[in-house]
Amino acid sequence: MTTPELPTHAWLNGTVVDWDQCTVHARSQGAFWGANVFEGLRAYRRPDGEGLAVFRVDEHLARLRRSMKSLRMEIAFSDEELKQGVLDVLEANRFEEDVHICVVSYFNMGPNADPLSHTDDAGVHITSTRAPRGRGFESGLSATVSSWRRISDDSMPPRIKAGANYHNSRLAHHEAIRNGYDTTLLLNQRGSISEAPGSCVAMLHDGKLITPPGTSGVLEGITVATIGELARRELGIPMERREIDRTELYTADEIFVAGTLAEIAPVTSLDRIPVGDGSPGVTVRKLQELYDAVVRGQHPDYRHWSTIARTTGEK
Repeated sequence: MTTPELPTHAWLNGTVVDWDQCTVHARSQGAFWGANVFEGLRAYRRPDGEGLAVFRVDEHLARLRRSMKSLRMEIAFSDEELKQGVLDVLEANRFEEDVHICVVSYFNMGPNADPLSHTDDAGVHITSTRAPRGRGFESGLSATVSSWRRISDDSMPPRIKAGANYHNSRLAHHEAIRNGYDTTLLLNQRGSISEAPGSCVAMLHDGKLITPPGTSGVLEGITVATIGELARRELGIPMERREIDRTELYTADEIFVAGTLAEIAPVTSLDRIPVGDGSPGVTVRKLQELYDAVVRGQHPDYRHWSTIARTTGEK
């Protein structure tokens, strides 16, 4: 397997810098204890040479602000400055393909390098890397229900996108891989379905899309909200937000996971029980086609969701 070439530039606290210069100290609270919040975005190459289209950047930055509020984190940059930083990174790297972008707000070093001490010193870095189509997009994913439970709001707030939260996802994901699955689904503390590591989960049942609500221990996903709106407006399929029992998924017509990196990935089996006939379903294929048209600017009603970065001298 060929290792992708690393980007040349990143953005650190207001300045575009060389990739290798985008660093924070190992004893910063963001690096040492995961005291950071972040957003992952995708930018899609437009087929008409228009540039790279960053999808729903305003919604991602709004969620970043909500995450920072929960941590009492203040940064020196406005949303417009962060948005421009995203565009600057893409333009500096002159990408020719789809990319993934991370905007990370972090606490810096506390007094005496104590990771627990209070500090108002916070920074931001923005990086972007080449991002091919999400794993499982074409052929689907085999999933299992994890032995790990999802973190709950009385211990660590799962609705914010914090670096420390993802240790929970990492444990569950690696367990699934060791056991021969592609991904896993976590149950919340009540035993209901919450989410997959890094993505939301939805099922099609009796003509409706159903996904867990924000009170189920999920990160409230921008991608799954986008899919819900597209399904309702373009396919006439409503999306309901309610608790989902594990065994409901065994009899679902279709299941998929959705997230910025995953995009829309069908789940074709759960605990080695086939979902439907064991192949990606008709509805998820329609949603994939619709979503791809939207993010690539081929559906005029949704072009306002994208922000263009000029990366190869396009005019």
